[in-house]
Amino acid sequence: MLSNVHVKNFALIDETDIGLDDNLNILTGETGAGKSILLGAINLALGARTSRDVIRTDSDYALAELTFTAPGERAAAVAGELGIDIEDDEIVISRKLMSNGKSIVRINGETMNAAAARQLTGELIDIYGQNEHQSLADQSRHLEFVDRMLGSEAVRLKNEIAVEYAEYAALKKEYEGLENDPAKRAREIDRLNSEIEEIERAELREGEEEKLRAERKTLANSGLIEEALGNASDYLYRNDGCSDMLSAAIKALSRVSDLDGNLSGYLDELSELDSRITDIHRELKDYLDSMPDSTERLEEVDARLDLISRLKLKFGNTVEEIYAFCEANKERLGRLSEYESYVEDLKKRLDCAEHKCSRHSEELSTLRKKTAEELKKQIAEALGELNFKRVSFDISFTRREELHPDGIDRAEFMISLNPGEEPKSLAKVASGGEMSRIMLAIKSVFARHETIGTLIFDEIDTGISGITAQKVADKLCAIAGEHQVICITHLPQIAAMADSHFRVSKSAEGDKTVVEVENLDEKGSLDELSRIVGGEELSEGVYKAASDIRNSALARKKDIRSNLTSSPKKR
Repeated sequence: MLSNVHVKNFALIDETDIGLDDNLNILTGETGAGKSILLGAINLALGARTSRDVIRTDSDYALAELTFTAPGERAAAVAGELGIDIEDDEIVISRKLMSNGKSIVRINGETMNAAAARQLTGELIDIYGQNEHQSLADQSRHLEFVDRMLGSEAVRLKNEIAVEYAEYAALKKEYEGLENDPAKRAREIDRLNSEIEEIERAELREGEEEKLRAERKTLANSGLIEEALGNASDYLYRNDGCSDMLSAAIKALSRVSDLDGNLSGYLDELSELDSRITDIHRELKDYLDSMPDSTERLEEVDARLDLISRLKLKFGNTVEEIYAFCEANKERLGRLSEYESYVEDLKKRLDCAEHKCSRHSEELSTLRKKTAEELKKQIAEALGELNFKRVSFDISFTRREELHPDGIDRAEFMISLNPGEEPKSLAKVASGGEMSRIMLAIKSVFARHETIGTLIFDEIDTGISGITAQKVADKLCAIAGEHQVICITHLPQIAAMADSHFRVSKSAEGDKTVVEVENLDEKGSLDELSRIVGGEELSEGVYKAASDIRNSALARKKDIRSNLTSSPKKR
């Protein structure tokens, strides 16, 4: 479960630390008080793309840190794959967004990237945003919902189909690209032979181009180099040059070395220098004499560099790529030279890949339809609990015209909200408010089967009131009996169900606006319920109405939780 949220310098939040309950956590507050800001901070830690505009004015960074306790086996397994150690059964995910746009992600102290955070938190938390119900209007997403309920055998099949389809698609592309015109094949064979011969005749070597460019630099400046060598040789051995001066110094010391024993060491060093200068002079002369005719060799080097450049332009950016191109040409040449047997073998491989992918797709389709039968019953039941009276829900399957990495199925959710009407496409029948409730029903069904411990609902109450609002509150209470639920709401029926109630408020402090989050006690919760019910006028009647709503909610909560199964919570 998400046990703690720490936020600093995020939008209007200066700094806040929120400890959460493991059941139903409710966040309320005036419109515009900053509830969505808090959710934005959570999304920052979860690895979502976030603009640096969220950094609080006059701050260098924004920070969001989430602490998850008892993360569960699947989350622990993902953490292990990422090389993250879990101590004290805790996962701490923090993300600091800097003013230069860069961000630093840490998971249990280890620096990671945002993608790793998303991969891990996908097993820890699920957020139902205000517009997520729109995904129900997209028929292409419906198959995803069905697949989320599949068992391990179906998941295995999905993985196999994805691999098999990739092989099938590659072979099909190769087969459809076959050249059946003998004359074109002959021209292609000539082209391949010519390119192979051109590459092999060049006898390219790794590192050759770099060496040639270094040599060309030397050859292009050979005049300057020869002049410098000649000058250096003259400075060493011309009259009054370095060698003459050194000889004079040796003679001078030789005259007095017998008079002072300390001078013998200097005399030895000067003699060594004289010998070394003689060697260097000889080496410079030899180097000068060995320099080739720069004009002829420069032409050879330029010709070789031009050849390498042409081959790189035609066949690849490096010697390795050029030879890889050559090998690919040889393979294609072999296929074209033995064309009939190659086509026959390719057709067999294509048929085999198609057969395997089709067979597994049919098996997956059978499992999907079996799963869908149970899923639609559970969704219909959940819809009834959300005040959809005599609703009819169905999942319609159609076949794809061709093989697909997702199998051969298309799925579409169908619904009838009125007795006597045939189920129609969900997107054509349901309103926005109804879509929100339908999504909540689907989420509640998934919650029974999934291992994700924390569910966040952002204003699930959009477009509902009265009895329907109470039904939604009951459903959230039931889900919170098995999962941790965090819900942002404006409705008293939902707020009254809180196990922990937080009020989000916005106030001015000097020349700054600050958002604060307060964990309410029972009296504070009743005051907040009174505000939701009656607005600013907190009369005795309003306070009593709020108290009645709270007491009714506590009684309903007790009944709902007592009817839940004894299965352990998915924390």
